Amino acid sequence: MKTEKLLFNVIKSMTMNEKRYFKVFCNRHKLGNQNKYVLIFTILQNFSKFDENELVLILEKNNYSSNFISSDMNYLKKILLKSLNEFHTEKTHSLKIKQQLLSIEILFYKGLYQECLELIHKAKNIKLIHENTYLYLELLDWEKKCLGYSQGLIKAMSINNTIEKYFNELKLNKEITDVYYKSYHLRNNIGRINIEKIFSEFNELLKSTIFDQFKEIKSIRIRIFFNLIYSNYYHTLKNLSAELDYLTRALILFDENEDYKHENPLDYISIHIRIIEIKKFGPSEDFYAEHSKLSSFDKIIKIQKNVIKERIFLFTNQTELEHLLYINKFNNAIEVMNKILLALEKTTYNIEPYYYMKIYYLIASIYSMKGEFSASLKFINKIINFYKFSIRPTVFMRAEFLNIIIHYELKNYDLVQHLIENATKKYKSTYKFDFIEEKIIELIYKISINPNILNEKIEFKKLFDKLNETNSVENNLLKNNYFRYIQSKVTPQL
Repeated sequence: MKTEKLLFNVIKSMTMNEKRYFKVFCNRHKLGNQNKYVLIFTILQNFSKFDENELVLILEKNNYSSNFISSDMNYLKKILLKSLNEFHTEKTHSLKIKQQLLSIEILFYKGLYQECLELIHKAKNIKLIHENTYLYLELLDWEKKCLGYSQGLIKAMSINNTIEKYFNELKLNKEITDVYYKSYHLRNNIGRINIEKIFSEFNELLKSTIFDQFKEIKSIRIRIFFNLIYSNYYHTLKNLSAELDYLTRALILFDENEDYKHENPLDYISIHIRIIEIKKFGPSEDFYAEHSKLSSFDKIIKIQKNVIKERIFLFTNQTELEHLLYINKFNNAIEVMNKILLALEKTTYNIEPYYYMKIYYLIASIYSMKGEFSASLKFINKIINFYKFSIRPTVFMRAEFLNIIIHYELKNYDLVQHLIENATKKYKSTYKFDFIEEKIIELIYKISINPNILNEKIEFKKLFDKLNETNSVENNLLKNNYFRYIQSKVTPQL
């Protein structure tokens, strides 16, 4: 990333307190024409997007040279990052440890070994030190050096032996993280990988000897991963009760360790949203209890506050949208959708792409239910044109399916035939539509070939009766919506 882009992005992300601190920092560390850098900072702060020509113009109007603008930007980046480092130096336990390590290194090169050892002792007592194995190993390395130079090799050897224990911890941490990543990969590949293959690979993962060591593990992070591995496993089995149980256990570990929760807020939100994802298809009382708990989380967070606030807003509104659709409160769902649309217009959210895909799909679904197919198509195109099947196969294919429905309703019959043929061929080996989707696609294809011959209402009535006979519709929001669609074609007034 170019310096100017990095600098601009950092400035735009800064809070009012961070900006105020930077200006104070500049006054304390004034070097030559320091005011020039404050001016550049202020100019960039007021830009909606980076414009070097405009920056140069404003500088020259203020009697500053723009001959070395690249060097000026680079220097501003350095002092800006220094001010942020200083401002946040005590915000997290890992930052406190890093600050101690910096002081230890400086004192070491001054030959102040005893003073280093005192700082090392203090650093070892900082909370969550054992959740930061890499930093703890660095402390031990400095302790080994200081003892070696001040008290002899025998003392240094004792620390060197201790280091081996933490290397083993590091190895264990890496192994369970690998298992967690693989379990999450399998969880997210439902619909793309054969389900039997997923079960087989999961069973192999759970045979890992790493699980035998679980009782000895003190690390909060590793214990959380252990529970998440099993929650992913039960997700693939569609055992929601067991999945919820392991997610709840993981969340309890956060709640029992407040410092860890406050310093890993994105992980906490991620687990909490998975719990809400399950509860959105349950009683409103249970759903809104979890919803409210997550909605207020940003109020107790000191770091990443804006990032946390944005994520919570999107996640809670997305799940509320689904819950309202599930309990048939369509007008309330439209209100929530409008709130999301307004936020998306004003803000670009830095979230994983599959969350955008899900939000766009929900918005497209609501517009389709309202009969506003052109508006729906706009959001379906965002998914199909800008994202890939591999990011979230199930959501992507729902978008493909809805795309077919929309063009059918717009009477683009030739395009409908092409979309169905293309989807059938393209995803034959990677994804299979379920029973009700297949039946709707078959009927739509049949009508699209003969739109002036077949009676749409009669054909949909046949499908409606067949589904009723076979009890193919489950208590599932997606399938119920498909069934409502078929019903609307039979009795449009509904």
